[in-house]
Amino acid sequence: MVVKWLKDSAADPQVPGSYPGCCGCISDGGGNVVGPSAQIRVHGKEPQVFLELQYADAARACGGTIITERHVLTAAHCLVLDNIYVQKVVVTYGSVDRRNGKKVEASKMIIHKGYHMTKHVNDIALLEVKYAFQFSKEVTPICLPMTRVPLVNKNAIVSGWGSLYYGGQGVDFLRQTTVSIYPSIICSLLYSRFDYSDVYQCCANRVGKGACKGDSGGPLMLLTGTGRFQQVGIVSYGAGTCGGIFNPQVYTRVDGYVDWLTRGVSSSAGYKPLGEQKTYML
Repeated sequence: MVVKWLKDSAADPQVPGSYPGCCGCISDGGGNVVGPSAQIRVHGKEPQVFLELQYADAARACGGTIITERHVLTAAHCLVLDNIYVQKVVVTYGSVDRRNGKKVEASKMIIHKGYHMTKHVNDIALLEVKYAFQFSKEVTPICLPMTRVPLVNKNAIVSGWGSLYYGGQGVDFLRQTTVSIYPSIICSLLYSRFDYSDVYQCCANRVGKGACKGDSGGPLMLLTGTGRFQQVGIVSYGAGTCGGIFNPQVYTRVDGYVDWLTRGVSSSAGYKPLGEQKTYML
């Protein structure tokens, strides 16, 4: 059923009858992720989750999205800090206010085996939660592309609980903004010092708007012709100030990892229990 749902969540997604509502049915509330005019996303069905991450001697926050009743999609770099695996992850879901959502702990994680911290490649991971999400009028999975999606020059939505400006603090209410996806040649030139690949990555921005600290792991989404939101990217990394014209954020392309995701939600192979392994080895 899980694999069937993933396949059904393509460009014209349909959710099986066992899932109430629909994937990607998000209230479109406008606003910015960064910028002084930031507004709150309208409360409604919500696939995005807030991740509280605890390491041996540190803590931080990231974003993620519900993709099945047991799995959260996020960035690999959220689960590793200074070569140390995260020890505990608390997932807050079902609300745009991160203080009022329901909570569940993650029990296992899988990081793409090709993830490289300094090259910023294969920045994708899955969390398995201890108890299944109950899909409802407040909780829904995001739609995922199962084939290649044209992205260049598209307007996309990025959302998160991160900082509203460079050096700022995270926020309590989920924000979103629209960014433009750049041609791959621009991204490759701007990030030539990294192993940027338009097969597995894209970059996007709009002056004064974009992802910022604390938005990592969250979604980059397109609105499909059916009126549903489809996740095409995962907030990965950037350079310089948030929302700078020459500093577009880089996103992991979801459509570059279809096979990996399908295996990840249909098998427990490769998953590691949280808290057992402390050092990340390249």
